[in-house]
Amino acid sequence: MRTTRTTPTTPIPATAIATMAAVAAIVVSCIAESPETPVNGQVVDFGTYTEQFQTRSEVKRAIPDGGSMGVYAYLHDNSNWAAAEAANKLTPNFMWNQQVTYHADGNSFVYSPLKYWPNEENDKVSFIAYYPYSAEAPGSPESPAYPYNATGLKTLLGNADNGLPSFEFTVKGNAAEQVDLLISDLITDLPHSRAAEDAPGAPFNNLSVYDHVKFVFRHALAKIEFRVIADADIRRDIVGFKVNDLEIINIYKQGKLTTTGTTFSWSNLATPQSYTCKTYEPYLLMPQELKDDAMFYINYSITFKSDGTTYEYSTGVDDQYTYSNKATLKLNTFKMAETGTELTEWLPNHHYVYNIHLRANRIEFTGEVVDWGAKITPTDIPGINNVSVEER
Repeated sequence: MRTTRTTPTTPIPATAIATMAAVAAIVVSCIAESPETPVNGQVVDFGTYTEQFQTRSEVKRAIPDGGSMGVYAYLHDNSNWAAAEAANKLTPNFMWNQQVTYHADGNSFVYSPLKYWPNEENDKVSFIAYYPYSAEAPGSPESPAYPYNATGLKTLLGNADNGLPSFEFTVKGNAAEQVDLLISDLITDLPHSRAAEDAPGAPFNNLSVYDHVKFVFRHALAKIEFRVIADADIRRDIVGFKVNDLEIINIYKQGKLTTTGTTFSWSNLATPQSYTCKTYEPYLLMPQELKDDAMFYINYSITFKSDGTTYEYSTGVDDQYTYSNKATLKLNTFKMAETGTELTEWLPNHHYVYNIHLRANRIEFTGEVVDWGAKITPTDIPGINNVSVEER
């Protein structure tokens, strides 16, 4: 499985690129100091970056109210990340799968026991995080044996292991139960030296100017969506239409996620599954190459009016005609709307939309990549509710 870059430099259409914008610093408040608090010690606080989309000014927090992320932190004693990596000494010795919970009331990230920035000038700390938090890590005495949990996520880095965290993940079959798995970029060698925010380079141990650890999160899964609409050339003659069945077949639902801190990749893909889908409902699925046995199936009915406008399927102005059809196609034969190239792979941190246009005597299929977070309004035609669906 090839490694996939997860930064905005991934070559996708410009209109489909989600940009990132920093939120205000998050303050941890109303937490009593522990007896181990060093003199003039500064608590390690957390914040997150949020997504801001080109199509709107609204921003969304990466971690919802009451949600928890897991944090791994590496203390480099009189060293830095590069030196520790070269010496093969990257053990999460400062924080190991630390649960950090966001509270909207107070706009704070809370965890216990508290950690404090090192007092030695040459000591640095590096951080990486994931969401949603999972308590299990096999082979670690602090953690119970791994049970199947509600998220489908299993952490694999023990507290004495070397390197960055990796995970096993299982996608749920029901869209309502599917989890938006997030992995942060690696943040290395904090705190950076400065005496004030506008005066970099001064001694780092002015404890009043420490920055919060602000994570930039990426979506580790692919968002897939099917939009079934009646084509414009028959829309005025439609009384209504119904999608009787919509299904994707032989889609992998399990895999192992590894990260380098700036990229991540999926491997060990397994357990093909069929998903019954609804139109205009996004599904968070495993990134994967779409092989020849990955299929799309649709069964639908269209009811036409017969009033002499375009189609006359029966005699009599008040008569109606119901046309039913079904089709099975290879998913890797869908073509991208802008380029005409076949969509043969789902990449992480991408939102793919399959447009299925129903016509009088055929079905047309195209695909596109859109902003993860864009608002979707189904086409206003008979038989379809005209509602706005807010992206996750």
